[in-house]
Order: sequence, then C-alpha cells, then structure tokens
Amino acid sequence: MTKRILVAIDLHQAADRANLLAEAVTYAQVTSSKLILLNVVDIDFDSSMVDRFKDVKNQYASAAKNKLADVAKRHVPDDLIEDIKVTTGRSYSKVIDAARELEVDMIMMAAHKEGMKDYLLGMTAARVVRHAPCTVLVVRTNQN
Repeated sequence: MTKRILVAIDLHQAADRANLLAEAVTYAQVTSSKLILLNVVDIDFDSSMVDRFKDVKNQYASAAKNKLADVAKRHVPDDLIEDIKVTTGRSYSKVIDAARELEVDMIMMAAHKEGMKDYLLGMTAARVVRHAPCTVLVVRTNQN
C-alpha cells in the first residue's frame, strides 16, 4: 500500500505543476498517503568553478524552497504534506537519490510536452522511470 509519495515538481512549468499537484492530492487522499514535495535546482553546482560561489547555490535553493512552499500552500492541504525539500544537482539523479533516501513508495512527476525545447526536460521523467527504486506515476497535462 502506498503511504509516502515523492512529488517531483518543476517550478518553471505552471500548467504541469498544477495538474501534477491536483493528481497527487487526489491520489494521497484516496490512499491515505503523505506527500513529500521535491524541487531540484538543476544546475551543476558540483563543478569546481561554481564551488567558489556557494552563496549563489544557497540563494537559488532558498528561493526555490520559498516558491515551493508557496505553491504547496495554494495547492495542497496541510494535512497531506509530510515535507518540502529542495536540492541541487541533476534532476533525474536527485529524484532517484531522494526516493531511495526517503524510502518512498511512489514517485509522481509530470510529463512535459513534446518538442525540442522540452525534449531534455522530458528525458528527466524517462530516466527516473528507468532507474527508480519504486513505482513512478507520470502525469500528463491535458492538452485541449
């Protein structure tokens, strides 16, 4: 039975984010699960050059955490949220790492629209599906 769901949220995709959170809330309510909201600031802060700018890394992470908390407040009932997390690195690997570390039962994430602009973003979902240690539910945005 699903009890803990990691919801990987791209803060730059408003339509995908709203649809994903609506589905996550419904799923959590039906299964009596808790949601862990995760945003990955997808910049390679591991390079030696960027290590000199740790304050920039902290600023990006802090801004993302504030935005994610605001999004959660608007879209997710408080009683469903177990935690809100922000990390930095490559999205697909950080989502997989978080799923392992947090021992979640499921990962939920949005599928992005097709097209060259979104092709690399869509690869995140594909990589997570292939390598995740648990079930992955990919939510498609309704295209009208």
